[in-house]
Amino acid sequence: MRILVFIALILLSGCSSVAPGHFSLNTNSTTNELTVGDTLFFELSNPKQHDIQEVRYSLNDSLLDSGFKVINRLGNHRLIAKFNVDSKPFSVEEKFTVFPEEAPEIYTYKLINTYPHDKNAYTQGLEFYKGELYESTGQYGLSSIRKTDYKTGEVIQKLSLDASYFGEGLTFINNQAIQLTWKENMGFVYDPTDFKLLRSFDYHKSKEGWGLCNDLKVIYKTDGSEKLWTLDPTTFEENGYVDIVTNKKLINKVNELEYADGLIYANTYQFNKEVVIIINPTNGQVVGVVDFSGLKEQVTQHPQIDVFNGIAYHPKRNTFFVTGKYWDKLFEVEIFKK
Repeated sequence: MRILVFIALILLSGCSSVAPGHFSLNTNSTTNELTVGDTLFFELSNPKQHDIQEVRYSLNDSLLDSGFKVINRLGNHRLIAKFNVDSKPFSVEEKFTVFPEEAPEIYTYKLINTYPHDKNAYTQGLEFYKGELYESTGQYGLSSIRKTDYKTGEVIQKLSLDASYFGEGLTFINNQAIQLTWKENMGFVYDPTDFKLLRSFDYHKSKEGWGLCNDLKVIYKTDGSEKLWTLDPTTFEENGYVDIVTNKKLINKVNELEYADGLIYANTYQFNKEVVIIINPTNGQVVGVVDFSGLKEQVTQHPQIDVFNGIAYHPKRNTFFVTGKYWDKLFEVEIFKK
């Protein structure tokens, strides 16, 4: 009789045990996709009727005080429910993505001029500063920051990086040149007149160093993911990010960046076509796509030739200068809607 009672107690104890799989989050998004402006409705599912206490919901680490929320931020989101059962903490989460309604507008280009370009330059960053064209190049042992005569392709001034660094994006702010490195989590600040190294800085929140640009108040940075980071222009601290997104998908591998007239023009690394995407930096929405088909065919073909990369805006000429990795030509173009 005692044995039977003992077995019954074990069975009762097993039936009352609580497991994380007993809970889930129910939302009105069956595909985990929403459109900006939609209302997200949510509730904690508890089919085994456990005694739940102190349920707290958060969206992207911000606490929510009700079972619904209008979603106005594009990109990835994390909805989390934290609660207690029998004084033990539990949590469940649901991930979803928010897209804009509008598809990007399609742009094309008009070729204005063609100039020589160093075909040995693995172009990473391209930027006009005080009328002069500057370039950051990559590859371990070959990385550099340089100033060039864009009309002749002559390298006027050059500083080679240590072979342990892979050069990436380049921008100018507060009369300083800022250069990223790829996987070394290190950025360099130079005096643009003589390339004297003024300081270095670390970045740890973002994955890597890719593209770089600024609007004179904020520095924008990409890291190979879908994130567009904002950096403090003085301390270079990463303050936050938005996700880069079209009306259909998140966009990663966003490479060289150029800021012009309130928008960011960005190369996309290893896409099948030569395209530049146009990003609204306030929310990450891709508002335009520029089709640069035909340019690569005008470059001298050789075994090392690589992808389209490098875009610099010339404000006085109101034109863009574009090139690619190991391209022997630099193209001046006008961009307009197709």
